[in-house]
Amino acid sequence: MEHKDNLLGVIKTLYQWRKRILGLSFLATIGTAGISLLLPNYYKATTVFLAASPDLARPDILYGKSNGGQPYGTANDIDRILTIANSNELSDYLIDSFKLFEHYDIDPDHPKSYVRARQKLFSRLEVTKTKRDAIELTFEDVSPQLASQIANAAREHINYLSQEVLKSNQRKNLASYKAGIAANETILKELSDSLSRLRARYRIYNTREVSTDLTQRYIIARGNFSRFKGRWDAMRNNPMIPRDSVAFTEATMKGYKSEVDSLQKDLAHLSGGEAELMLMETRYYTSNGQLGDAVEKAKMLSTALAADVPSILIVESAEVPVLKSRPKRSILVLAAGAIAFIIGVFGVLLFNAYQENKWGEAFSDAR
Repeated sequence: MEHKDNLLGVIKTLYQWRKRILGLSFLATIGTAGISLLLPNYYKATTVFLAASPDLARPDILYGKSNGGQPYGTANDIDRILTIANSNELSDYLIDSFKLFEHYDIDPDHPKSYVRARQKLFSRLEVTKTKRDAIELTFEDVSPQLASQIANAAREHINYLSQEVLKSNQRKNLASYKAGIAANETILKELSDSLSRLRARYRIYNTREVSTDLTQRYIIARGNFSRFKGRWDAMRNNPMIPRDSVAFTEATMKGYKSEVDSLQKDLAHLSGGEAELMLMETRYYTSNGQLGDAVEKAKMLSTALAADVPSILIVESAEVPVLKSRPKRSILVLAAGAIAFIIGVFGVLLFNAYQENKWGEAFSDAR
């Protein structure tokens, strides 16, 4: 029964103060409505894109020497793009490109001008990963056209910065290949000079062909010498054979003997320099092959650097928004009225409790 009496007392008190409570709520509602009309309208533009796989920029894929990989990036690629989206390099680009110092009424000569402009920019720029692993970039501004322009420009500059991250590694690799090519060219020149000197010394310009040719000539000359020597041995003691025929046969035999001796010297000369020449030729051709591979890889890297391979795949470009994102004036007005009503109710109850309990007298007695 006591609780019922208390509740009736609360209702009675609120009823007595109803006009003041409702008046306070009405004034808060009207005041908030008036203030909300002074607030500027903000518009939010949104663009959606996916992270592309860095494999798309690989030189072997661009040259068709391997199958293309997965076109979509992994979680690491998404994290890289989100990191770039929150970088000062992106914010400073947008600040300078769209003259945001003037737009946000910031003195560009102030020491903290970029800090303040970045704070303003990032309070309106939001880049998040969706549940489907897409990246959503939104920008909010009082100008719907500017919101759309900045959202699209931010997306394109993120693409550029992400490409630069990959291309910087390619430039380092290309510089390494070029340094290797220069070193190989120097080595190849030295090997070529050494090979030329050896060939001139041994008078051998193709070890395999020269060896085969000398061997065949030696075999033929040796056979001719043996044939004419046998003929001369048979003819020289035969008085029936004219002496001039014997002399001709002897001269021919001696000629072949001289050729055999000369070829034996050449073969001995060849055997002495063949191993050295073959070793030098092997080194030369190996170095030449390595140089060719390095030149080919450098050419592929140069092509990859020149290619415009996107690091993002656009799903949706930012359009000029037609509906404002804030302020939600009706929500503000209703919330203000509700809060004022609650404050009024609690204020009346506290005031009434203060009067009934005579807290003021209690505090006076305590002093």
